[in-house]
Amino acid sequence: MEPINLEEINNILSDTLRKVVNREISHKQASMIAKLASTLSRNIANTELKERVEFLESMLSKTR
Repeated sequence: MEPINLEEINNILSDTLRKVVNREISHKQASMIAKLASTLSRNIANTELKERVEFLESMLSKTR
C-alpha cells in the first residue's frame, strides 16, 4: 500500500467538512478524523524534513 500524501490529507479533511455540514457524520467522528489527519501530516512533514537534512548532510560531506 502506498503512503498517503499531504494532498490526500487535504482531500480527506475537505470531504469530512462537507459531510459534517451535510450531517452525514457526527462532530465526534469528524474530530477523530481531524486528529488522525493532523498526526499523519506532522509525521509526513517530519519525514520529509529528515530526508532533506540527510540530503544536505550528504552534499556537505562530499564537498569537504
